[in-house]
Amino acid sequence: MFPALRPILNKGGAGRYISREESVERLHPIAQLHLDLLYRYDGALAGLPVGEARDRIQAIMPYLRIEAAKVSETVLSLGGTPPQGVERDPASAASGTEKELLQGLLDAEKTFGAALREETDVVHHQERSRAILAHNADASTSRIDLLRASIAALR
Repeated sequence: MFPALRPILNKGGAGRYISREESVERLHPIAQLHLDLLYRYDGALAGLPVGEARDRIQAIMPYLRIEAAKVSETVLSLGGTPPQGVERDPASAASGTEKELLQGLLDAEKTFGAALREETDVVHHQERSRAILAHNADASTSRIDLLRASIAALR
């Protein structure tokens, strides 16, 4: 469906949404990607030196956690079991130079953002799920801009 037509065709709940079970199947991998991204940021933070880039990333971490929690909450509200990530070691630091750590985050963020946008554009999720995915995709774009600026500042 064309994104511009979506508000018109779905007004009042018209249109066909995927089922709750299908939503859980589709959102579970997104929730896992969110957790993976969150742990990647945590690891990079542990490896980044004190400075402007580290401060910028620390400032966005609460928002990233809330976004991940929203997707997990949505999976739970649809009757599924969201990924927990309990097998991870959050204290494990990434290694490399500051630029390499930031570039790794940028690459991971680009992959994550593309997955969110594809899921939002291609799949006919219920409006609440679609809104959460679209918000998180916008936030991912903002983080990409922040990471690009941080990398540029290192040069």
